[in-house]
Amino acid sequence: MENSDKNNIYFENYLKELKSHKLSDITEHSHRPFLNELLQNIAKEKNKKIDVLHEPKRHPTLGAPDFKISITESIIGYIENKKIEEDLDKTIISDQLKKYKELSDNILLTNYIEWVWLKKGEPIQRENLCYKTDIENKKFKLDKSKVEAVNKLINNFLSQPPIGLARAKDLANALAVRGRWLRDFLRIELLRQENEHQEGKLFGLYSIFRTNIHVELTLDEFADAFSQTLVYGLFLAKLNALNEKVSLENAKRFIPISFELIKELVDFLDELDKDEYREVKWIVEEVLSIMNNLNLNALQESLSYRNWHRTLSKDMKDIILKDPYVYFYEDFLAAYDKKMRKAKGVYYTPPPVVNFIIRAIDDILIEKFGIKEGFADRQKVTVLDFATGTGTFLLEIFENIFEKLPQKSGKRELIVKEHLLKNIFGFEYLIAPYTIAHLKLSQFLTDNGHKLEKGERVQVFLT
Repeated sequence: MENSDKNNIYFENYLKELKSHKLSDITEHSHRPFLNELLQNIAKEKNKKIDVLHEPKRHPTLGAPDFKISITESIIGYIENKKIEEDLDKTIISDQLKKYKELSDNILLTNYIEWVWLKKGEPIQRENLCYKTDIENKKFKLDKSKVEAVNKLINNFLSQPPIGLARAKDLANALAVRGRWLRDFLRIELLRQENEHQEGKLFGLYSIFRTNIHVELTLDEFADAFSQTLVYGLFLAKLNALNEKVSLENAKRFIPISFELIKELVDFLDELDKDEYREVKWIVEEVLSIMNNLNLNALQESLSYRNWHRTLSKDMKDIILKDPYVYFYEDFLAAYDKKMRKAKGVYYTPPPVVNFIIRAIDDILIEKFGIKEGFADRQKVTVLDFATGTGTFLLEIFENIFEKLPQKSGKRELIVKEHLLKNIFGFEYLIAPYTIAHLKLSQFLTDNGHKLEKGERVQVFLT
């Protein structure tokens, strides 16, 4: 049988089901199984590897797209289904669809009979299978040209390449969007557990944090910190897994033992099949899907300190330093929550100022205290940055020390083991910057020939 004949049969069966109920009885959900069947059949004809996942009804204040479309677990896009009488033009400009557009550039919108394909937030193709009055007309038969047009629109939607990211800024934005959804769910679930006295794993983690890290930590603050740390923890897992696929089951294996706090939070992944957490599982799976489809080589290159450079500005007065992890986290925060950034005072000292301060202190150590090697003296110098943020000052100290040591002298390995990993400390109380500090300092050491071994860690603490 030709594909066109098969498609006609699929749509005829679909129309038959729509006509089996009065128009007034058709709700957003009443014919969802028949829409699902139509989409499954078209996807199967297009490519047997395409997966159409019908998402269950979600929390009313959180929501989620009705269908997720993927190929070999890589996200292609989303489908949102509305009531048959819904005005799709109003839906296109709604807050709900605005949220979904953040998830993907590829969205298909339908009210069962009208179909709109959106790319990068804008409608680019629109087709009508029939009209509402046709549904109640027993003699009505589908126009083959309209069937062909709708089928072509759906196939165009299915033909889009999966989400695959190579630029750090694009990854930061993708993580921020999903981090926000995760935060909002965690906040609602924590409040529910508290109000109903049904404290589960999530509330237990909150209590541990209040006891051991910050006694005044609120539920909202913990939900925010946890969501950021979980998405960054999965990013860390993927960086360590390299070409191996990261899943809910193995993510913990790829987090270094020095990240005990993050390992504890990632243990939460084991809870996602429980009823109270099932609604948030899709968000975590999306983060994993993005991680597993990264252009890891290009991304690591963009976050590598081998590309870290100093250049003079036009007026030859300022030194401009590129710290990719600062820009990565700033991009994340800008997309995640600008208000939170301001409220928490999450601002970063400009790199030229950091460079000046560290060099000035190094000069004082040498000239005023007679410590010839300055920061590099492992016998006389201990450093504590008590509000380290993402570790920008500590990184500058690492760089300052390395500049004094010839690359092939053999002294660098000794100074890393006996000084950088023993005498340079940072304290931070926000979890996400703490995580970034570990990532960037570890990456800097890796780029300079020292990959952290089992039992080694940079001395940055959450406190």
